[in-house]
Amino acid sequence: MFGKTQRGVSERPNKQKKPLIPTWLWMLVVILIVLCFAVALMLWKPWSPVQTNTQVAPEQTQEDINKDYRFYELLPQQQVTPIPEQAVPENKSSNAVVIIEAPEAPASETNPNQTGLMSTEEAKSNYILQVRSYNDPDQADARRAEIILNGLSADVLKIEENGETWYRVISGPYESQDAAVSAQQTLQHSGIDSIVVKR
Repeated sequence: MFGKTQRGVSERPNKQKKPLIPTWLWMLVVILIVLCFAVALMLWKPWSPVQTNTQVAPEQTQEDINKDYRFYELLPQQQVTPIPEQAVPENKSSNAVVIIEAPEAPASETNPNQTGLMSTEEAKSNYILQVRSYNDPDQADARRAEIILNGLSADVLKIEENGETWYRVISGPYESQDAAVSAQQTLQHSGIDSIVVKR
């Protein structure tokens, strides 16, 4: 009884399932990838040194050179029309610099230990650039960073005005008006507007 098989059960050996993609197809794909990589390396040639172009241009004849400079012959033959006087603007200084004088500090802000005489440094007026005032300290600090990246000094002043806190971005101080105007032009090239304030 133990050696006999039960009825209805066949003694077929277990067959291995066929893979969906045959192995020869995998080998073909791998060979194609290796060939593409080899062709790319042969075209790119990373191991070869860089060749400089040392070819000498063929010498140009004198006639070729003269054809390029025909305007010397044509220029004296042309007629020049003058610009009418109405087209010339009378006021040529359109970039006039506006300088604002800051109000003097109140007496409460002066040093009580100070005598009535001012030193020569305090007597000299200096100039600052007022860039902008923000109600957010992060925006003011970001603008200060932009000014510093332009190679100028910058500070943020906390100002209380009408019960509101403002963060004023300034650059300077500058010893002369010319230095302040030069710094203002540097900022304008970077898209930052400012005004010159005399203190």
